[in-house]
Amino acid sequence: MTNTFHILIYLFLFFTFWILIEAQVYRVRRIRVVNSKIPKGFKKFKIIFISDIHYGKTFRSKRLISVVDRINKLEADIIIIGGDYLDISVKSKRDVSVYLDKEFEILRNLKAKLGIYTVLGNHDYYNRKDALLNEISSSSFKLLKNTKEFINFGEDSIKLVGIDDLFEGNPQISMLEENSNKFTIAICHNPDFFSDYKNLINYDLALSGHTHGGQINFFGLYAPYTSSKYGQKYIKKIVHEENRDIVLTRGIGNGMLPIRFFAMPEILEINLE
Repeated sequence: MTNTFHILIYLFLFFTFWILIEAQVYRVRRIRVVNSKIPKGFKKFKIIFISDIHYGKTFRSKRLISVVDRINKLEADIIIIGGDYLDISVKSKRDVSVYLDKEFEILRNLKAKLGIYTVLGNHDYYNRKDALLNEISSSSFKLLKNTKEFINFGEDSIKLVGIDDLFEGNPQISMLEENSNKFTIAICHNPDFFSDYKNLINYDLALSGHTHGGQINFFGLYAPYTSSKYGQKYIKKIVHEENRDIVLTRGIGNGMLPIRFFAMPEILEINLE
């Protein structure tokens, strides 16, 4: 009985240590996207995608500086930020201002050859939208809120379409109703958007965050809470749907609790082939 008790205590301490440490580290995850619509000029084109920074009381500036430095070393052609800039615990107007000022002071050091693009997430609407929009407008970031942008590289181009947040915003499916002959990347913070309207929209590659990979994910197989009405579907890294891929990032920050289990924070490097 004593040995069993000691083993249980050691296991408890080990996993407590694990989930706290995992929430504070991050990795670079690399994927290749192969599609016949990708123009020749965009072969080896590099996209860095991050989301769910949730900067705040448990996400300190030193860690964000490290993330920005790591991204810059990857030498991105473009950077895409998938929304949710602040931790949900940052609520007062004063705290919102203080944390956003510091966060963007660091984020403005991001470098990409052809620009930095962002969409809004659900947390970006919680008593902070106006302050965040001011920070974005005073930076070099391009906000894609139910808007499209063409990325030109030589004589070739691809299309980015940013959709407003599914829960708190006003997403417009008309932006993706056209079946374009250009390789189209759709960005929406919440991946449920792509399932809710899958028979009405057209795109080639979708990028989303929001679910944090479940944040607590039992060995990559099951997450008790996913922030998605589609259950376990969007805790995966990539969801293949017909001729389209929905790529999910687990995000950089955390939700209400600064813990992770088999859902390590990440920077996503996407290489077009």
